[in-house]
Amino acid sequence: MLRASDPRLLARLARLELRARTAVEGLAGGRHRSPLRGASSTFAAHREYVPGDDLRHLDWRVMARSDRSVVREFEEETDLTAYVVLDASASMAFGSLEWSKLAYATWIAAAVTRLLVIQNDYAGLAVCAGSALAQWLAPHGGERHWQHLVGVLENLQASGTGDAAEAWEAAGARMERRGLVLWISDCLVDPERAARAGARLRHAGHDLMVLRILDPAEIEFPYGRTTRFDALEGLDRLLLEPRAVRQAYLEEFEQHDQALRRGLRGLQADYRLLRTDEALETTLVEFLNRRQARLRRAGR
Repeated sequence: MLRASDPRLLARLARLELRARTAVEGLAGGRHRSPLRGASSTFAAHREYVPGDDLRHLDWRVMARSDRSVVREFEEETDLTAYVVLDASASMAFGSLEWSKLAYATWIAAAVTRLLVIQNDYAGLAVCAGSALAQWLAPHGGERHWQHLVGVLENLQASGTGDAAEAWEAAGARMERRGLVLWISDCLVDPERAARAGARLRHAGHDLMVLRILDPAEIEFPYGRTTRFDALEGLDRLLLEPRAVRQAYLEEFEQHDQALRRGLRGLQADYRLLRTDEALETTLVEFLNRRQARLRRAGR
């Protein structure tokens, strides 16, 4: 029996909007606390009074016990700003199933931004085509903005070559408000280059989550007879006996993934490899749970 988040079901649905609504069915969201301190009803900490502080925030009880002038600080309840950085490079066109990596990635992007709308949060979208930042939608909230965002996703075609990390950095330069950055990509890039791009985002104060989207054939290399492999980002063609190179391919793949994982997790970024035959429910639940765990660890 197919579940709402099963990619086989989502592939059968006609509209991306319907796919997104189906994928998030039953999931609930919540408010997010900002790391910024401001005016609200949630107490955060005491600090020494300095001239110019609002006298209404003086804690008279603490002052009476300690003879110190202290004020109360509060946490600011605010909407979350999230930037979805979607890789639409030519390599994302690959798919051994009924859908491509790009199709699967758009389902995730539409579903995640749908969650943000439900939570009254703000969603932006950056579409990368190879090393170029092809499209940019500034973060906004509301149903109308989400419908526009989904329209962009619906019309995407995989194209572009080059280092996707360059496009990630270009997208980061457009992010005016710090928040959560979600990379959705096959991450076929130099791990060190990806880590440098991630480091810039983390230095700017963003949380970072990376969803690596791969087709099962890229992970398992299941080919058994002589096969011609065409480069999606270039003109190269190789005629290979897969069984002769399978072990070397799998070892190289594992080394690349481990290097990518180490580099990003060294930045305290969340990293998750997703197969395109995997139900989206896992992705969406982790999207929320990992962020909440990150905030708890940071005491926010």
